[in-house]
Amino acid sequence: MFRSMHYPRGLRLFMMVCITCSFASCVTDVRKIRLEELNKVVEISKGPCYGRCPVFTLTIYQDGIASYQGERNTDRMGLYVKRLDKEVFANLEKEFREANLWQYQNVYKSRIADLASVTLTYYEEGDIKAITGKEGRPQAVLKLEQTLDRIAAGADWILKEGPPPADLPEDAIPNELVVQLNNGVNAYAWTEKYAKQGMKVLKSLSNDGYHWLISYDTSLKPPKDMIELVRKDSGVVGAEFNRKGAN
Repeated sequence: MFRSMHYPRGLRLFMMVCITCSFASCVTDVRKIRLEELNKVVEISKGPCYGRCPVFTLTIYQDGIASYQGERNTDRMGLYVKRLDKEVFANLEKEFREANLWQYQNVYKSRIADLASVTLTYYEEGDIKAITGKEGRPQAVLKLEQTLDRIAAGADWILKEGPPPADLPEDAIPNELVVQLNNGVNAYAWTEKYAKQGMKVLKSLSNDGYHWLISYDTSLKPPKDMIELVRKDSGVVGAEFNRKGAN
């Protein structure tokens, strides 16, 4: 018979704090992952229809990292991320390998305008296979879509980046700014004054040392308020939101 172990109250509290902190750091780590640096494995994008079809893009990356970009008619608007269970990710890879998508045509034309167009993309050892269509797609492709739909509808998604405010351009990245600093202003030292907004330097955009790409936490400062605050800074010449595909 094993006797239950009784720990001093202080030690129990310490252990609980450690567990809580470990869980919190795991969540934070997923949020901080730079998705553009990961290799894609699978992606599905669903377009609009005449009704209220959900418009989103689900991407599965290496090591089971997943992102969900909700654009319209979905409960998750903005960019969400999570780490898939290892077994779920392994089964997903196996299902796509066995489907042999290379045997199917790239586009399946439709005469029904009201249906949402779906693009399924598979990345395998440097090769890319994309299949786009509505009705009439092969049963194997529809089965893969159903698998990805279940992942998209699952729980545990973590908000990484909220949707752009209505007054921002559609291609704006709300949590990233392109900032031109005055001559002699050190970018890394300058961002320290905005530590409460989670600001950090992502990279230099020019050899002159004046133009920088920086990020901040939109949950701590709304995009519109943040850019106004930065533009009023005496060390700043100008600031704009970063645009998708620009940097």
